[in-house]
Amino acid sequence: MNWRETPATLSRARDEQPVVFTGPKGALHGIFTPPAPDAPPARDCIVFPGRPRSGLRRHLVLAARILAAEGFAVLRFDLRGRGESAGEVERPSRTEPPGEDVVAAIRHLREAHGQKQFLLAGYCYDALTALDSFKDEADSISGIFFATATVLEEKLGGSYATNRVRTAALHLRSKVRSARAPKILNSFKIPFRALVRSHARALFLYAEQDRLRAEFAVAEEVLFSQLDRETRTRLEIEIWPGRIHNTEGETAVIERAISWLREFHPARSERAELREPLQPSAQDS
Repeated sequence: MNWRETPATLSRARDEQPVVFTGPKGALHGIFTPPAPDAPPARDCIVFPGRPRSGLRRHLVLAARILAAEGFAVLRFDLRGRGESAGEVERPSRTEPPGEDVVAAIRHLREAHGQKQFLLAGYCYDALTALDSFKDEADSISGIFFATATVLEEKLGGSYATNRVRTAALHLRSKVRSARAPKILNSFKIPFRALVRSHARALFLYAEQDRLRAEFAVAEEVLFSQLDRETRTRLEIEIWPGRIHNTEGETAVIERAISWLREFHPARSERAELREPLQPSAQDS
């Protein structure tokens, strides 16, 4: 993907609007990118909760403009204590992700911009934060892109962070069935159950050689294995080779997020339906 500005993304840049809305610990700041007026409108507004000093900051700027040029409204905003947003700078916590900030963003978009349905996308801590918002706004969320976030209360030992994924998986299954089983975070388990009860789609993305892939294997064993077929179809899992939880993997992750979010555009759905083969009629049989 070309990560340079194009005439279409520059047009969206010129129309971007700074926004300030009330969060649970003070004002939250963001940038709202309206959809291109000449593009077929999307039904969903995309929300990127972020930390602007991370390496992803430029990728999210361009991702927002690319998607807005195709008809999506997009908000990217600073979580509490980050960038210009109020609140103390808090160390990212696997047990207390600030999902209330995402809820505040959704409610602002609903009240100030007339948006009704939402798509969320997050990488690492931001993914866990986005998922946390399902506790309060599950009915208004159409989908979530969840990339390489922690799911366990404690880090697994170094033996799990090896390339021997099959051996690690077998070891994990054994531990899951024992009293020493790693515990899944409530900050993952509770909003995950809200996601399951909803009608939202999800894509969970991990890579084989990342330490967090072994954590997610526990969630697959404990949570995903219990899902019925319809729910399991909605909640996709992709496991890539190599590593993505690093600077080099960020670009590929955001590119995948863009391609997945595009699937929610009505125009994309209509084209997919047209490509499907027609069922034979009674006269043809």
